[in-house]
Amino acid sequence: MDDSVRTPGRGAPHPRRGRTRIARRVAKAAALVLFIIAASAAGTAVYYYVSSAAVRDAVGILVAGIDGPEEAFPGRDEIDVLVMGRDVDRDRYGRIVDTHSRTDTIILAHIDFRSQGLNLLSIPRDTLVRIPEYRGKRRISYANAYGGPELARKTIFSFLGVQPDYYVLLSFDGFEKAIDSIGGLEVEVDKQLDYDDNWGRLHIHLKPGRQTLNGEQAIGFVRYRRSNDGDAESDFVRIKRQHKVLKAARARLADPLVMFRMPKVVDMINTDMESDLTPAQAACLVRFLRSLPESAIRMDTLPALEGGGVFVRADMDAARELVRAMFLDNP
Repeated sequence: MDDSVRTPGRGAPHPRRGRTRIARRVAKAAALVLFIIAASAAGTAVYYYVSSAAVRDAVGILVAGIDGPEEAFPGRDEIDVLVMGRDVDRDRYGRIVDTHSRTDTIILAHIDFRSQGLNLLSIPRDTLVRIPEYRGKRRISYANAYGGPELARKTIFSFLGVQPDYYVLLSFDGFEKAIDSIGGLEVEVDKQLDYDDNWGRLHIHLKPGRQTLNGEQAIGFVRYRRSNDGDAESDFVRIKRQHKVLKAARARLADPLVMFRMPKVVDMINTDMESDLTPAQAACLVRFLRSLPESAIRMDTLPALEGGGVFVRADMDAARELVRAMFLDNP
């Protein structure tokens, strides 16, 4: 018998058995990690369900049967929602004061449940309009500052002939928290963006290229209008960036893993949002928007005349045609 070939003794571990034990340990460790992740997600969801009245209301009503547009919006095949991003006002010491505030972002949304579509019309904040009960023409962003969301809705109806069924007024802090809660947004930054506003506490420093933006960076991306060297951009360039962020947000919401974080997102947004949508209706809209393919979403900007200077003057003939196509003539 050749002494160079030996059978492992009883006390020595067999090489294959050793590798099998290592594989089992790795598998157990991986399973434990997955369990911890799932338990953490579930625990977070349970925590927010228990601690948040808004989340309890939404989940409770949905469990009771309101899980589709036909239940959340009975008798409605389509709805119009006025979505506004609210700026803040500060006193002479730089402290935030409780006011209605101007709206830095204005989007009129048409949601068609029957044909499974979403139309979004962005309105530049410097668009000159007649605000009901006020003389002359003023920036549309002042409508909310003068009379809150109700006056903003009346202004939209007077201006475009569309009566919003609901409104959503979200502060930039709430928007920032929501983006952080879902893990940021992947966006293509078009160029170097540098701007500092110490009074408004807005600091934007972004390099060009595709990247994941956190909440603060995303807010800076959509609000950027002027560089540190004084080079200014129009509202229309900024609206294009807003549309990029909206597309990125829809793509992020379509990620199944994000749904584990939705209770936290709902709770955070609820503290920074004013709306006449019920929690169940808001949850229904989130689920509906998650299901839409990108081809079912149309984004446009209010047509404007050239040479408006610091103001935006709407091209009313083109605007009426666009509004008819996006809000009034849907099949």
